[in-house]
Amino acid sequence: MEFLPLSFLAGVLTILAPCVLPVLPIIVGGSITEHNPWRPVIITLSLAGSIVFFTLILKATTAFIAIPDQFWKLFSGGIVLIFALTLLFPNLWARISSKLGLGSSTHHWLEASTQKQGILGMIMVGAALGPVFASCSPTYFFILGTVLPMNFFLGLLNLITYALGLAAVMFLIAYAGQRVMRSLKIAADPNGKFKKILGVLFLIVGLAIITGMDKKFEAYLLDQGWGDFSQFEQSLIDKVNDAQ
Repeated sequence: MEFLPLSFLAGVLTILAPCVLPVLPIIVGGSITEHNPWRPVIITLSLAGSIVFFTLILKATTAFIAIPDQFWKLFSGGIVLIFALTLLFPNLWARISSKLGLGSSTHHWLEASTQKQGILGMIMVGAALGPVFASCSPTYFFILGTVLPMNFFLGLLNLITYALGLAAVMFLIAYAGQRVMRSLKIAADPNGKFKKILGVLFLIVGLAIITGMDKKFEAYLLDQGWGDFSQFEQSLIDKVNDAQ
C-alpha cells in the first residue's frame, strides 16, 4: 500500500511526458466542444477505465495475443477519425444514413453516439486511446512487471491509482479549457471555425495513431530529453523499495 501515492504521482507526472501527446488533444478537445459540465468528468474517467482495462487485457494477459498491434491502431485511430469528421462535417451522419438508406433508429443511434449531447459519445472519446496507450513512466512498468505478477489485487489497485492520477490532472486541464471556451463563447457554433480547427487536430492525431507516427514522434522527443522524468520516478521507486 505504501506504493499507492507514488502510483498516483506517476500518473500526474505523465501529463508532462511525450507519451501523453496523442491523448491530451483528444481529451481536452472533446471536453471543450460543448458547454456540458459533465464532459470533462465522463471523458477523463472513461480514459482511466480504458487504460486499466486494455492494460490488463493486452499487456498483463495473453487473451488477445494473436491480435496484431495494427488492429488496435486502426481501432483507436478510426474512432478518433470519426469524431474528427463529425466536427468538420456536423451533418455527416445524416448524409451517410440517407445515402445508405439506413433507418431512423440507426441514424439516431449514430447521432447520439457522436454528437454533442450523447453520453456514449463522451465515453467513446475518453476510451478511444486506451488500446494504444503506451506510458513512458517507470512506475507504470514497475506495476506491470513486478507488482502485478506478485500480487494481482495490489497491482490492480496501483494500476487504477496510476490511471486516476493521469485522469485527475487531465480533468483539471480539460475543465479549465472548457471554462475559458465558455467565457469566450467561441465553441458554441457547431459550424464555427473553432470546431473546424479541433476537427483538423483530431484528424491529424487519428492519422498519426494509424500510421504509428505518434510513437516515432514521442521517441524523438525522449531522445532529445524532453519530458523525461524517468530518473526522478526511478529514484522514488528505489526509495519506496528500500523503505519496505
